[in-house]
Amino acid sequence: MSKNRDEKRRRKKQKTRSRGVARPTMQPRHRQPVAMPSAQTMWRTMHLDFAVQEKLIETTMDVQPFLWKRDASKIRQIEQATDLAAVLDLTPVATGLADYAWLKRMREFGTSAAPAIVTRLQSDDWMRLHRKASAGAQERLIGALRWCGNAGSDALIDCWDTLDDYGRSLACVAIGLLNAHSAADRLWAFFESARSAPTTHWIGPLWGLIDLADARAADALLELVLARVAFYEQYGFLCRAGDQRAVRPLVAAMLDGPEELRADAMWALTGIAHRLGRKRLGEALRGDDGIAETPAETIEMLVDRIFLYSQQDVERHFETFCDRHASSLSSTQGHGPQH
Repeated sequence: MSKNRDEKRRRKKQKTRSRGVARPTMQPRHRQPVAMPSAQTMWRTMHLDFAVQEKLIETTMDVQPFLWKRDASKIRQIEQATDLAAVLDLTPVATGLADYAWLKRMREFGTSAAPAIVTRLQSDDWMRLHRKASAGAQERLIGALRWCGNAGSDALIDCWDTLDDYGRSLACVAIGLLNAHSAADRLWAFFESARSAPTTHWIGPLWGLIDLADARAADALLELVLARVAFYEQYGFLCRAGDQRAVRPLVAAMLDGPEELRADAMWALTGIAHRLGRKRLGEALRGDDGIAETPAETIEMLVDRIFLYSQQDVERHFETFCDRHASSLSSTQGHGPQH
């Protein structure tokens, strides 16, 4: 009997190898909970809905009025700037609360601002002159293009080669928010080139691909899960773009992952479940070969438990990733790339 059992196991292993198993191409990293969102996620939160910035400024002025006094001179300069060129000249110094004043002025110029922004980004002399403030300048200029509609997405493509990797990561986020589907291949190529670097630049193109509902986002997320890459956005991304291949890894994370992240894994699984439906979720839990190691009754109980929660419940939990106002991150603001 034991020989027959061993032979069956050997054949099962050979069958698995012959079918091919998805292998992570990224090097595994030490899996630790990441407490802070990336600069790309913070930037997206601030440019998802202009009301977020308005709310942040209002709250800041109530809670920390001294910041208004600190930045009052810069804000006056921006408000009194006579034309578009004058406002653009103030881009490098528009820090703190002046950042909001600058973007508010830029939005007044509408789509006509896009060519002038591209000219600044493509000007080696101008960027060299403000090299120390280049990260902030790119954040603001790309942020202004985000509100220029189709002219903004076209401008981002035009100046792509002049941006550094941090700027490109933000451009990817903006392209996603602008629904520029024609640029999806560019975003994927940038993700492929940036994902092995010790930065968060690859999160920008992932945001863009997810906002564009590009199927390659699910492939990238599965690869990150299998490689055990830990990042703040992981479960929010899986909730929005994960597919049936992520179901079993998420169950494992619910059972054996870091205690403080198990609830996030459950909510991500619930988000995927609502896209799949009960039948496909059950199939995903049983596995590709349809043979579950877990009894059918247990799988049914798990499916029932998952569907106790609605899609609205999921979106409330992952407000930053699903809600247009993303108020859960509006109390802080990220500046510059994280390494």
